[in-house]
Parts: sequence; C-alpha cells; structure tokens
Amino acid sequence: MSIAVLNSNEKTIAINDLRRRFGEIEEALPFVDHFILTKKGRPFAILSATPMVKKEEMKKTAGAFKGTKLATDAFWKDVLKKKSRKTDINL
Repeated sequence: MSIAVLNSNEKTIAINDLRRRFGEIEEALPFVDHFILTKKGRPFAILSATPMVKKEEMKKTAGAFKGTKLATDAFWKDVLKKKSRKTDINL
C-alpha cells in the first residue's frame, strides 16, 4: 500500500489503494486522526472515523493496567516526583 506519512497523525492514500485495501484502512482508521485521499496525485477528500468509533476503541483499553504495578498510587507518586527536587510536585 502506498501510504505516505505526512506527520504522526496524518496519512495520504491514493483513491485506488482505498478501493483495493479498504479492510486494512478501515481497521487503522480509529487510530489515526484522518487520511487524506488523493486522486491523480492531488488531495481529493479527507477520511476519518466518527468520534463514537474512536471512543469505543478507547473503552476497549480501559482497565488494561488493573492488577499491574501501573495501577498503584505509589508507582505514580514516584513517577511524578521531579528527581532534582527534594519534595513532591503537588498537582
């Protein structure tokens, strides 16, 4: 597939690639900001997932840290402590 990365959240796809590889692009859609579709090498349209679809993907990962050290307050207290300070940063 000829996907040219413009920046971390923006990709361009030729319209012919969209037709041939719709399944792959559809799977990637919730994880990118949007795709720019090109026709004859020029931008033609913007394709993005709806906010509802993106929210559903985020819900699937909710609670992924449960039962790990990432779920403990002590771990995050240590992470948020600036190493060059003697006291914690209050948020």
